Amino acid sequence: MTRIMPLAFLAPDIVQAIYEGRQPADLKVKALSANLPLEWTEQRRALGFSAR
Repeated sequence: MTRIMPLAFLAPDIVQAIYEGRQPADLKVKALSANLPLEWTEQRRALGFSAR
């Protein structure tokens, strides 16, 4: 439970991109399970997504 709980706070556009297979090529599961910031802009930056 503690491993997947942070995924509930991902920015919706990040979730959509991953679902559609449009995530950055170097995105790894380990990065998603890291201590990600709650702010969506910072999540995009940390995971290699383009800024919105």
